[in-house]
Amino acid sequence: LGDRAPYQLLERGRDVVLVLYGSTLSPDILPIWGTASDSLVRQVVWEQEATDRVRLTLRLAREPYGYLAFWDPARNAFVLRLRRPPAIDARTPLRGLTIAVDAGHPPGGATGPTGLWEPVAVLPVAERVRDLLQARGARVVMTRTTAEPVPLGDRGIAARRADAHAFVSIHLNAFPDGVNPFTNAGTSTLFFHQHSEPLARLVQREMVRRFRIRDLGIHYQNLAVARPPWMPAILTEGLFLMVPEQEAALRSPEGRELYARAVVDGVEAYFRGLADGR
Repeated sequence: LGDRAPYQLLERGRDVVLVLYGSTLSPDILPIWGTASDSLVRQVVWEQEATDRVRLTLRLAREPYGYLAFWDPARNAFVLRLRRPPAIDARTPLRGLTIAVDAGHPPGGATGPTGLWEPVAVLPVAERVRDLLQARGARVVMTRTTAEPVPLGDRGIAARRADAHAFVSIHLNAFPDGVNPFTNAGTSTLFFHQHSEPLARLVQREMVRRFRIRDLGIHYQNLAVARPPWMPAILTEGLFLMVPEQEAALRSPEGRELYARAVVDGVEAYFRGLADGR
């Protein structure tokens, strides 16, 4: 490219679609690396949609696991790097993996009726998640280990630099004024990229099973910490801190253990599914 181009990345099932703006494309040769049995990219289709817009569709052998787009100024090149899923042993699916664990907030965060602040409540949950993951053979990167604020953007960067295989952000929920928390509270899991949805679904299943409260489901939401595309990234809203019983649960070792085990069991189920080809 002659200059840094604006772009858009889309997931469409097994396709990764790259739209480059202010660009033209006329390839003389387009090599596809790999073999017929191993190549992740099975086909590349390109189209000059307009005089200043190019669409490239990368048709993959499986659903996307992760990707990274960046500009290489040394070559005046736009680079789209696709990531293969890790090799998994179904008997010990977390062994050898790197998992980023993010204790949500500060800045910000909800406050419970007796004053328990979300950043304070989720840190011991995240630490317990770390311990359980390590016990199952994973390496853990913590984005926050103290009460000091960590910029949202820095959390995903830390996970990518560690080459994490998954990113989980631990949060607690609250409703705005005018919503009755006693009739609407539950547990939910959020994601941004399509390739993170399977991880969100399995973690949500485990939280519902352990908490035995209302299933609020999984949801797409445009959240800063869920945007890093290099690995499946999710945000869990385990309990509602504004509900007295649920705030009390987060003050107890037993409640924090339930939350941590739900997250870890869901993450383990996700990677076991990769080993099984699901």
